Amino acid sequence: MARVTIPSAGQYGVVSDSAPQELPPNAWTRAVNVRFRDGYAERFKGAANVFSAPTVAPYGLFPYASGATKMWVHAGAAQVFVDDGTTRTELTPGSPYTGTASDKWTGGTLGGVLVINNSVDVPQFWGGNVASDFAALTAWDGAWRCASIRPFKNYLVALDVTKSGTRYPHMVKWSHGADPGTIPATWDEADATKDAGEVDLAESSDLLVDQLALGDMNVIYKEQSMYAMRYIGQPFIWQFQRLPGDVGALARNCVANTPAGHVVLTAGDLVIHSGQGPKSLLTGRMRRWLFGQIDSTNFRRSFLAVNPPRNEVWVCFPQGGDSACTLALVWNWIDDSFGVRELPNVTCGAAGQITTTASSTWASDSEGWYVDGTSWNTDEYNALESRLILGGTGPSLQLQDTGVLYSGVAPNAVLERTGLTLDAPDMVKTIRSIVPRIDAATGTVLSIQVGASMDAETLPIWGDAVPYTVGTTRKADCFASGRFLSVRFSSSSEQVWRLKSYDLDVVQRGGY
Repeated sequence: MARVTIPSAGQYGVVSDSAPQELPPNAWTRAVNVRFRDGYAERFKGAANVFSAPTVAPYGLFPYASGATKMWVHAGAAQVFVDDGTTRTELTPGSPYTGTASDKWTGGTLGGVLVINNSVDVPQFWGGNVASDFAALTAWDGAWRCASIRPFKNYLVALDVTKSGTRYPHMVKWSHGADPGTIPATWDEADATKDAGEVDLAESSDLLVDQLALGDMNVIYKEQSMYAMRYIGQPFIWQFQRLPGDVGALARNCVANTPAGHVVLTAGDLVIHSGQGPKSLLTGRMRRWLFGQIDSTNFRRSFLAVNPPRNEVWVCFPQGGDSACTLALVWNWIDDSFGVRELPNVTCGAAGQITTTASSTWASDSEGWYVDGTSWNTDEYNALESRLILGGTGPSLQLQDTGVLYSGVAPNAVLERTGLTLDAPDMVKTIRSIVPRIDAATGTVLSIQVGASMDAETLPIWGDAVPYTVGTTRKADCFASGRFLSVRFSSSSEQVWRLKSYDLDVVQRGGY
C-alpha cells in the first residue's frame, strides 16, 4: 500500500450525516472555520469592524445607494442609523421603535426610497437625505401592522396584516404603483381607480412568513408552502399560484437569492428552487448536523446571507443555549460544498457595496507583517464589489473575508476525517507519516494528528499532534494503527492556509 494520495481536498466539503467509512476518501467529517472551494479546503479569512462601532446592536442591515455614495442603514430595537463611509447619522424619528431582538427587520429600496419594517411598529421610509429622519409610511393606516414588507417591481407588498388589532395571517396586501423617488399614494383596496388590493392565501392553513423576488415573480413563503405572485395588470393586477413542494420558510430573512435560485431554510431542511420543485441541499450530508445544532427556543433568529465574492450562502443560526447566531453553515453554489464558520453573536447580515476611506497603510494595519495577506497601498473595500457585512450584539458591524483575525483574535480551525478504509475495511493499517500540499506563507504552522479504531462504531484513538511548518517541514511523522484511520489538520495561529491534497504513508498489516 505504501504511499496513498488523497486528492482534491475541497471536492466534497464536510459531510457529517453519512457513515464515515462510506464516504469518498477526500470528503471530511468535521470542519470548523474551514470552507471548501476551487478544489481546496481553506481556513476562512478574517473579519474586521467596518465604519465606527455602532452604539446599538443592529437587528436589520440595509445597503442604500445615493448617486456615487454607498450608505449602510442599521436598525436596532429602538433606533436607526446610517453610515456613508465617513459619518454616522441617527435617523430615528421622534418616538423610538418598540421592537425586540426577535422582531426582525424586513424591507428594501423602492425606486430610491428605503422602506423598513419590524412587524410591531408602523412601516418606515427614508429618501436618502441624512438631514431627514425615517418617517411612518404615508398612505399606510397608522392602526395597521404587518409581519413583512418588501418592494416588488414598483409596488410594496405586505404580508400577515393586522388591522386595528385584528390579525389576518393569510393576507397579502399590495399598494398602488409608485413613481421612482416616491412612495405609494394609496393602499385602499376599495378604490377601483387604483391598483392597490389584498387577497388571502388561505388554501393552506400554515401562516405567511416572508417573501423575495425571483426573476419576474415574487415568491411568497408560508410556513410549509410557497406561492408565486406574478404581475398580469388590470383588472386583477396579480396572479397567485401555488408552487410545487410542501416546504416554506423557517422565519423572516431565511431566504437568499442566488444565481442558482432561491435558497430557503425550512423547518427541517435547506432547499433550493427556481420556481419548480425544491431540491434538498442537506439530505445525506448535513441535515441531522444542522438541526441538531439550532437552538430550539431562538431558532427564529436564524437568517441567510449571501457572500457574493465567494459564491456562498451563509446559514447563520444560534446554537443550543445561544440567543444570537454563533455558527454558520456555509454553502458554495459553484462547488456544491459545505463549510462551517464560527460567528460572534451575530444578529443580521446583508451584502452590498461599501464606500470607506480605510486603506492598507502602516498606521491602519494591525496585523503582523509575516501573516498579513493584503497588498501594499491597496484598499480592502473595493467600491465596485458587493461584500458581506454581519451585525452583532457587540455591538458590531463586521466586514467578512478581510484580514486574518476574527474580531482581533486568531481563530481555531479544524479539518478532520474519520473512518478512512483506503478500500480495505477488513485490514489493519498503520499510518507512518503524512505529506500535505499546503498553500500558505512560509513559516505558517499547522498541527497534524492521526488516529485509528478497529471497528466503524468506535471513536478513534488520536495520537499526539505533530507540528508542520510550511516551507520547512517536508512530512509529518505520526503513527496510528487500526482498520479505520483518521486524520486531523488544525491551526490556532493568525496565518491563513489552504490544503490541496495530501499523501499517507501506510503499511497494511493484515486482518488482526
